[in-house]
Amino acid sequence: MKITQIVKKDDSKVFVILDNDQKLVLSKDIVYQNGLRKLDELSDNKIAQLLEEEKKYNIKLKSLSLLKRRIHSRKELFTKLKRHFSEARLIEECLSDLEERKLLNDYHFAELFVQEKIRLKKWSRSKLKSELFLRGISKDIIEECLNKFFDSGSEKEKAFELAEKKLNQIKIRTNDKKVIYQRLFMFLQSKGYDYELISEVINEILKID
Repeated sequence: MKITQIVKKDDSKVFVILDNDQKLVLSKDIVYQNGLRKLDELSDNKIAQLLEEEKKYNIKLKSLSLLKRRIHSRKELFTKLKRHFSEARLIEECLSDLEERKLLNDYHFAELFVQEKIRLKKWSRSKLKSELFLRGISKDIIEECLNKFFDSGSEKEKAFELAEKKLNQIKIRTNDKKVIYQRLFMFLQSKGYDYELISEVINEILKID
């Protein structure tokens, strides 16, 4: 098949029109990279190659757009891309390319995620571990990042800080120690702290023997 026309579609795409009236929509970059010109002959294999390159190009653009908004884990990015593109193989190839170019990095994502959730929400080690796992982060990376930001006393310190702040809010509404205890317990539990630590922290704050 022969190219009869290459016509601008918009600022980034063109129509490549063939002599059998087939119309290919390709990015200008794909046309340029393949050196396509009017009257060029295109085999079926070449057309299939061009269409696959176009799909990968569009996946790449969407990936970069998502990464520009915020850092993602590989699993997060794959899930979002799958909503727009059906070709899992091409998505995986794109993600591997982004990793090679240091634009996608699960360790870097996990490190920033842990820092942010500790600083803003005082999440526990356990909650962070489960949330990172849901985002596809490997066990080794999770353990390395958590060990970096948690020591033996830091988790209790964070829980204590959260509980004291919450206690001041609860006391505005009630002085009933049983109600206060229950609300503090549920609050710390929502942050992912375990039963023993929660009990220890609340007992110290409320001075319960």
